[in-house]
Order: sequence, then structure tokens, then C-alpha cells
Amino acid sequence: MPYFCYIHRSSGGVPHFEVLPQAGREDALRRAAELLADRLDGERAEVWEGETLVQTLARPVAA
Repeated sequence: MPYFCYIHRSSGGVPHFEVLPQAGREDALRRAAELLADRLDGERAEVWEGETLVQTLARPVAA
């Protein structure tokens, strides 16, 4: 089953959505982190498997 990724934006509005067809959970989480890093306005990424929230990834805080 594919994973679904929502990238929530700091400005609000409709989140960016992508289907992550990776074979495993770790691959899906890695791809979600890449997508979050690619979006300057990305605040957090949610990874879903069907109707189950797998994990929420927050943008790392700059040191």
C-alpha cells in the first residue's frame, strides 16, 4: 500500500500532497523529510498509511 504525505505550510492553506509509492515505511519517511526540506514554507510533514497517521515530521530548528 502506498503512503501519503501532506506538507503543511507555515502560511496555512491547502497542504501540498504526494503519494509515496516506496516499498517500506523508512523509505517513505525519508522521502517525506526530503519533500519537507525542499519546501521553504513547509512547517511539518505528515505521513499516512491509508487512514492511519504513521508519523509527523517537523522542520528542524536552525541552530
